Amino acid sequence: MSYAAVRRRGELRAGPASLEGLRWLARVGPSPLDAWAVGMGWAPSTAYSHAERLVRAGWVQRSATMLSAGSLLSATRTGVAVCQVEALPVWSDPAAASWGHLRACAWTAAWLTARGRVMVGSRELLLDDGWRGEVEWLERSGLRRRGHRPDLLAGMPGAGLLPIEVELARKSTPRLRSILALHATWIAARKTGAVIYICGTEKGLDRVVKYAGEVGLGREQNTLRVELLADIRQQAIAARRGDG
Repeated sequence: MSYAAVRRRGELRAGPASLEGLRWLARVGPSPLDAWAVGMGWAPSTAYSHAERLVRAGWVQRSATMLSAGSLLSATRTGVAVCQVEALPVWSDPAAASWGHLRACAWTAAWLTARGRVMVGSRELLLDDGWRGEVEWLERSGLRRRGHRPDLLAGMPGAGLLPIEVELARKSTPRLRSILALHATWIAARKTGAVIYICGTEKGLDRVVKYAGEVGLGREQNTLRVELLADIRQQAIAARRGDG
């Protein structure tokens, strides 16, 4: 049977390029099609074709979200095993409350990948206890304690691996301070050199800068970098187009 006939019947199988895309999804976690396409350097139609093949193989699943925002794609348990990535599979459809955060993490991963940076994805970090810290903070209801991991890691020239925090939802001030203090501790111990915050709004960015200063982190000391999500999305797209 000819290639064209197989294509008409929708029987194209996942090849090496599809598997590369699967590895990216396995490492990063749920992603919208457009972020995945930018991360992989594909046109949207090419990304759609690869997604169809991977879904058909049972290696990728689609999770419906708001109609206007499209689905989220994620590697299944079988898909993670097939591509041999050390990452925690996505067990179920993401909760609606996490959709925005997951999209932002995927765009952050695409930003790093498109610009040729080393990237450790969210699903990889969930299996790495070396990046798990403990934070505690006081709320009106009492003392809270929780484990905390950064959302991603970025390899920056001359700086090694830097943790990235995607900060869209407004955390309580005590909790935000506690997480920033954890990063200050890691920097003091020379585990990292700085922390990168990706924020959804200018107001959120200013808030991070303010409370980071209270624990000794700042842009002037090169221990804090802050970016707006809209900016890194545009930078990622420009990098794939060769504009930046």
